[in-house]
Amino acid sequence: MSQSFLKETWAGLTWTPWYTFNQIMETKSLIPASPGMYRIKPIGLNHLMYIGQTGRNLRERVTELIRNTLKEQMPFNDPHTAAPSLWAWNDAEGWEFECSVSEVELPKEHREGLECFLLWSYRVEDGESTFCNHGRFHQNYEKSKSRKSGFRGGKLQVLDQCNYAWGKSSSPLCFQGTPTSSDFMGLPWSNFIDIKQISDIPNKRGVYRVKGLKTNTILYIGQSKQLKNRLREHMKKNWGQEVKYSFCVIENTKDYQLKEIENDLIGAFFSLDNSVPTYQFKNLKIISY
Repeated sequence: MSQSFLKETWAGLTWTPWYTFNQIMETKSLIPASPGMYRIKPIGLNHLMYIGQTGRNLRERVTELIRNTLKEQMPFNDPHTAAPSLWAWNDAEGWEFECSVSEVELPKEHREGLECFLLWSYRVEDGESTFCNHGRFHQNYEKSKSRKSGFRGGKLQVLDQCNYAWGKSSSPLCFQGTPTSSDFMGLPWSNFIDIKQISDIPNKRGVYRVKGLKTNTILYIGQSKQLKNRLREHMKKNWGQEVKYSFCVIENTKDYQLKEIENDLIGAFFSLDNSVPTYQFKNLKIISY
């Protein structure tokens, strides 16, 4: 276990030892009943399956995930979105899993920013994403939907059919520039434009930044399959100051790859001073005209 993402000191946090799912269910007190971060890996393999966070209770969150993962049928997509994916990998590969957690007391937005930072750090070190974050899913399985929908996923029956949500990760972004610079994270960003230049934005896949002109800081980082439509929506929101928008078109990417890139940007932003853009994980009010 030479990889730093497997160590008990990863990313400057204090992590518990790795406990198997069976050990945790037999002795639930192995997991603290406090907010924090958790990571999951296959027993005997040195890559991560999932990184998550909770603001309520790690013990409840992890045991809930384990119970759903160990069900005979693929669990529904709620209450834990990672459970169907872990179930699929167990069913396909016979993998069993172990978990390690870190107690972290942070406000919601900062905790979610730390999750992005850990996911980005893992990508940089390992060269690919965790198997169950960003919407990735086993290529030979269809994912369950919500409990309300009643749709339970399972193995695809058509031999040549593959789940679109699996494949190669996007290349992890390495830190470069500053959050407002034209070369941030090595991407070819557009100039910052205002609402009058909406027609100049292509309606293609990509990522974008919202910059506040009063504070000269990035207020939000996002991704979209239709950049022009998404930024039109943002132009209706109350950012508390005049804003401009910068975007980067990234064509020929799958949905999960766009989410990986978005996460890298947020994770890198968090690495600067342990914070996220002002409105990153908040719901903004729509301005009424």
